[in-house]
Amino acid sequence: DLIVLERQDFPLRSLPLDGLLQRVAGAMEPPLRQAGIRLTVRVEHVAAQMEPDLMETVCVNLLDNARKAMEHGGEILLEGLAEEGGCRIQVTDQGKGIPPSELERVTEAFYMVDKSRSRAQGGAGLGLALCRRIAELHGGTLDIESEPDRGTCVRVHLKGGDAPWETGKTGSSPS
Repeated sequence: DLIVLERQDFPLRSLPLDGLLQRVAGAMEPPLRQAGIRLTVRVEHVAAQMEPDLMETVCVNLLDNARKAMEHGGEILLEGLAEEGGCRIQVTDQGKGIPPSELERVTEAFYMVDKSRSRAQGGAGLGLALCRRIAELHGGTLDIESEPDRGTCVRVHLKGGDAPWETGKTGSSPS
């Protein structure tokens, strides 16, 4: 996937975040529920410049990482929020968190904080590297805040779309 991303030119178009995040939530809700995790979605009516399939890949990766970090159930919050000049997609979990010494390296290809757990759950250490690269291809950024034993918040910042969606309205999907 990383090699394909380097060799392709992806057209970006202005799309509302709510449809994208609701679609991702619908796909991810069954495996999350099976793991005892409730997914809450909050989306402001805002648009972003994006290639929807790539941004869906980002969201699925982030939600799957959050699921893997939560060993005893809990809640994951998936948000689409307006911010100056654009918007952000944000995934917040109540999982085990990432040690501060590891935080700078988690977006490197093949890097895993807990190698035995990651491989046992089918990980290869590429998810966050892929997410970061997709954000960059969108002219955006990815940043991570985490606190051990409290959880992690991953934000993907994107440029805003030019469609006239209103900000300030929110939708929620209890799962």
